[in-house]
Amino acid sequence: MSKKLKYQIYKPNRIKNDLNIIFLLHGYGSNEEDLFSLKEFIPSNHIIISLRAPISIGFNSYAWYSINFENNIDRWINIDEAMKSKNIIINDILLHVEDLGFKNKKVSLLGFSQGAILTWSLGIEYPYLIKKILPLSGFYHSEITNFNSNSKFKLECFSSHGIHDPVIPISWARKGIESLKKDNISIEFREYESGHEINNENLRDIIKWLNKN
Repeated sequence: MSKKLKYQIYKPNRIKNDLNIIFLLHGYGSNEEDLFSLKEFIPSNHIIISLRAPISIGFNSYAWYSINFENNIDRWINIDEAMKSKNIIINDILLHVEDLGFKNKKVSLLGFSQGAILTWSLGIEYPYLIKKILPLSGFYHSEITNFNSNSKFKLECFSSHGIHDPVIPISWARKGIESLKKDNISIEFREYESGHEINNENLRDIIKWLNKN
């Protein structure tokens, strides 16, 4: 079986015993170069792999699934395409981990917007593989997630959202957080005076969280 997604990879010059692997999932209409710029800030004990979504929607523009921006939260996502992308992502993560010689090592997953929605779903569904998730400016969608009860014991989560987000309302994010906390999943959730973006304060908190966890 071969990898299906194009990607960018960064490896530290010095290999350390505590080396971690973090995968990045970009948002709708972006590409693997977008979040890869975070490599300048992510702690140096991380191999960073930024994946490109499989659906082309324009020049250098990709998506994990189609979106109907006029619909409400329940009809916003193309469920079939989202599930297919999830399967492709897990396949590629497993192959990358094996190629890097970390067959039994858990990974971290950071996603923005559409990538954050999949990050929530993948982290909760595959706690045996994914140890930490950082869903940014997205929301938890139960219809694309097969809830794994082990998640509440194993998953570490940092999530954030802009209070003035015009793309994904913060109310959607808050609703998902409340639902997951009722299932006893530990989540550090931060809100910022920002829109649909990762501002400087948000970035500092992300790096601080990665360093301490």
